[in-house]
Amino acid sequence: MSAVSRDVHVAQSVDAQCRAAARFVVDELATVLERAPRASFALAGGSTPKKLFDRLVADHARSLDWSRIDFYFGDERCVPLGAEDSNFRMARESLFDPLAVPRAALHPMPAEAPDHDEAARAYEAELRERCGTGTTFDLAMLGLGEDAHVASLFPNSPALAERVRWVVHVETRAKPPPHRLTLTLPVFARSRTVFFLVAGATKREAVSRVFAPTTDADRALPAARVTARERLVWFLDRAAHG
Repeated sequence: MSAVSRDVHVAQSVDAQCRAAARFVVDELATVLERAPRASFALAGGSTPKKLFDRLVADHARSLDWSRIDFYFGDERCVPLGAEDSNFRMARESLFDPLAVPRAALHPMPAEAPDHDEAARAYEAELRERCGTGTTFDLAMLGLGEDAHVASLFPNSPALAERVRWVVHVETRAKPPPHRLTLTLPVFARSRTVFFLVAGATKREAVSRVFAPTTDADRALPAARVTARERLVWFLDRAAHG
């Protein structure tokens, strides 16, 4: 799949960034719901996504029928779903519970399963059953690590070369905990719209390397390899953009 154009929005503050991203999320999902009974949204974890979730609750609790959104995850740490560093726990407490999203609309990764590879295959089977050969997600959200990793796809990871599997187990020393489940690049490439939410001066170098690569290593960075079916959008604060 050929790369799509990059649409970049830069805000003066994280609050302004998250307000703009929240409006974007609502508009994108509303457009889908105008022509379909349900929409799908793959979430990212981390502190900046939590700020976005808080903004969605504060500003847009009544903007959508949130029960018509199916929520998935781009990656998950292999910990209990109620653990402090669980992406699902953070999303449940800051987004799902405040919006009263029904449990049937929530699709956490089976991160508690003792067999991590089997857990990855189970989540992949769920995704394939839902979307078949079509679009995976209407909207997919990504953060950006200081090393330009996305989801749990880290630089030089064999998972970056995956073209068949949609979900894989990875073990990394880059960030604890080491065992994670992650979507692969082909899943994001089959999403209708993918957007990045990136904040803070510590991300500036990674953003610069992705936006203006000067070496093959830059072009091979995980974030630089993300594409989508229709739109690739970046929301940055001024500190991350520089």
